[in-house]
Amino acid sequence: MLRFDLKSLLSDYESRTGLRLSYDDLSRVTSVSVDTLKSLATRENYNATLGTLERISIALGANPIQYLAWRADQVDDGTKADR
Repeated sequence: MLRFDLKSLLSDYESRTGLRLSYDDLSRVTSVSVDTLKSLATRENYNATLGTLERISIALGANPIQYLAWRADQVDDGTKADR
């Protein structure tokens, strides 16, 4: 399963700029809904589109690859993979 670490991205953005963004702030800048941002940050199996990840990454001036993690031991429904 592929996971995007929005919390780390926001933390790194704050460290780099000194600005703390709320989900409301990020939503206004990216046009990504607050509910989508919350789901992306908290739901382990949330499946965001590449377009969403692109908008967030561009707005925060970050390389999205740095915030993607691969969990080969799980399939997209959250169950353990038999591999």
